[in-house]
Amino acid sequence: MRKLNTDKISVMTDEDLYGQTSKIKNLLTYKNKKDNKRDLEIELCYLQREIFVRERRRRAHEEFLQKRSRKR
Repeated sequence: MRKLNTDKISVMTDEDLYGQTSKIKNLLTYKNKKDNKRDLEIELCYLQREIFVRERRRRAHEEFLQKRSRKR
């Protein structure tokens, strides 16, 4: 499995992010080797962090637009 770096993760589409996350979760379910499992867990953390950041950014932008429309 190829490792993703933060530069690649940051430009992935939401669809790809969720797909990779799902794929890694499935792999973790069936992996027995601890070394490979650890690498997958680390990669999953990076993907989940990116999803979290995007969701917060999206919510913050929506709030900004709502406040801006109220002022007008």
